[in-house]
Amino acid sequence: MLRRLVAACRIVSLCVAVAFAAKSGVGNLDRGDTRLLISECKLHALLRSQCAYVLATAFHETGGLMIPVRETFATSDNQAIACLDSAWAKGKLPWVTSPYWRQGWFGRGYSQLTHENNYRTVSIKLGIDLMSFPAKALIPEIAAKVLVMGLKEGWFTGKKLSDYINLGTTNFIGARHVINGTDHAGKIAKYAVAYDATLEQGGYSVM
Repeated sequence: MLRRLVAACRIVSLCVAVAFAAKSGVGNLDRGDTRLLISECKLHALLRSQCAYVLATAFHETGGLMIPVRETFATSDNQAIACLDSAWAKGKLPWVTSPYWRQGWFGRGYSQLTHENNYRTVSIKLGIDLMSFPAKALIPEIAAKVLVMGLKEGWFTGKKLSDYINLGTTNFIGARHVINGTDHAGKIAKYAVAYDATLEQGGYSVM
């Protein structure tokens, strides 16, 4: 009886997650570059739940587009810098102590790679010169590696995806610490649940 109840709850949870995905657009595995990100997750042997969090992060950071974007969703570097300058002048960026974007180190990609030190780290890790050409972080194949490897290996905060999501634990809320503290942690966790459900339906192996 208990096993049947657990199985029934699992089915209900899966149905709720899939319904949420269909309504919000989260969980669509054919949206933007989602398939590219999934392939990169598989290349680096991420668990299904880890892949789900990668996709949830990309969905949040790209405003649901699932393509590499500039911070502020600007269509050019100059526009991004102008938008950030304007926001800073109006006091809308109280957490910012200096205008990091003016030298070109504003957010780019699926993960919103930001700040000179992070661009330098990624350049070294990938053997790609982002210091001279930061716009390369917008190339889908490079942006996918930045997101997947960055989360897996803890490039951004020192926290790794496996610290929160592994075979024994699935802490989608805590996993936000891997990239940006607790910012929108609950919302992204819901996205991850939806992606986990659709990845399971799509045959992504747990292992």
